[in-house]
Amino acid sequence: MCEGRVVTRRVLLSRLGLACGATVLAGTGLVGCAVSGAAKPESLPAVLHVPFQINVQGAPTAASTALVQQYVDEHFNAEHPGVQAQYVHWTTGPEIPGLVAAITAGQGPYILTTGGCDTCFPSILPFLKPLDGLLRQDNIPLSLWSSGQLATFRYPQGLMAVPAYTAAQPYVYRQDILDELGLTYPEPDWTYTDAVRIWQGCVSDKGGRHRYAATLDTQPGDIGEGYFLFQGFGGAFMDATHTRCLLDQSGSIAGGEWAFDLIWNGVATNRGHWPGGELAGLWLGECVFSEGAGGTMLSAVENLGTRFKWDLIPYPRWPVRPATAVQVDFYGINAAAPRQDIAWELFKFVTLDPGLNGFVMKLSLQEPALLSLWDEWEAILRATAPVLRTKAIGYWKQAAVDGYGYGVQFFRYEPIQAVQVIDGTWADIWQHRMSVSEGFGQIVQQVDALETAAASAPPPASGAQRIAAAQRERRRLARMLEAAR
Repeated sequence: MCEGRVVTRRVLLSRLGLACGATVLAGTGLVGCAVSGAAKPESLPAVLHVPFQINVQGAPTAASTALVQQYVDEHFNAEHPGVQAQYVHWTTGPEIPGLVAAITAGQGPYILTTGGCDTCFPSILPFLKPLDGLLRQDNIPLSLWSSGQLATFRYPQGLMAVPAYTAAQPYVYRQDILDELGLTYPEPDWTYTDAVRIWQGCVSDKGGRHRYAATLDTQPGDIGEGYFLFQGFGGAFMDATHTRCLLDQSGSIAGGEWAFDLIWNGVATNRGHWPGGELAGLWLGECVFSEGAGGTMLSAVENLGTRFKWDLIPYPRWPVRPATAVQVDFYGINAAAPRQDIAWELFKFVTLDPGLNGFVMKLSLQEPALLSLWDEWEAILRATAPVLRTKAIGYWKQAAVDGYGYGVQFFRYEPIQAVQVIDGTWADIWQHRMSVSEGFGQIVQQVDALETAAASAPPPASGAQRIAAAQRERRRLARMLEAAR
């Protein structure tokens, strides 16, 4: 491939030996092709069919499913006679009710993963199995994963999941626009005050179109990616017990005021995603610095490529401590899976197998969850897309290894109601109906009241209890139908 051409999805995969001479399926993230390779192992007379999820960025297609399944067949299934692990697509926010229903009916995937909304993880939490004992049993250290991300999944009952990928979000930014404006590029150790100065020079209103300087993912309905700011300014979102909100701390208020001031004045936008893609604001020229994670590098290679002059830069240095947003897509074990021994073996395969993790990285350039794979990820990116050989992709690694990537945190008793309270007040602040300090104080009062009331009330039905109730109801209905015959 020539250095000056934009790499396509087909070229990306063909350079890695994953494509097989078919056309690109537009917007899918993968090529459409027949899968070749080693034959599947012969089935035994009784085969245990085990559905499970893998978090692969990009829209699922028949081709992507076949490629992943082929790898699973050749590795996990071949090594576990009598087991047929079947990959099913990862579930996003709107599909959570269906996933919960499947789990409750005893038909859910053995390995669970979600993404796409702030309430996905707490919706699945009752059905996850604590991992601490299993990890100790096989001497698997937590140091394999980023400590900042693990904090999201640590609850009083134990560690409930591990990261599906790290996705510590640096900024992708348009250097050519800074060149046109006569602005210098930010240094790697730039500060939050440097950011304001540079960003104020990027704002423009031409032809009736507003150009924002940067994105700050803090919009109502998806504010979790902005929680890291509170850490950076010396505050916090909640205490270690997950029962008390700390937004009324001075550091939390300072971080909120910094972000909202930029949003109110049109310097930054909390519209993190444009129609057309995560980084669409960049190639449309509607923003100059854009956060990104998950499918960011594939999007940048395909849509920015060599058409624009661009690079990556970490979040600016905050006044108290470094902090970066990370995604909270996860892997957990379905506590209702009929064969927990197989579920544990499959969990280790999905989360720890370097071959599978490398394979997923090759499919979508998705960042690894395992800290040991960061060098391999950089090598994959630079080998796949020549345009990345000059880009500062190492900034993704730093936040993961040093553990200062902070994701969404959820309250212990009323996580979903708390998110609804926060979203409503966040919208009021955004629309100037109250100040940051007033809004954050209101959030603390309402959320703490929810947690206090829930703590003293009878505990809600656990995932196991809900599953048992569903099974009893199915048996009752079966008996009724039998009696009616």
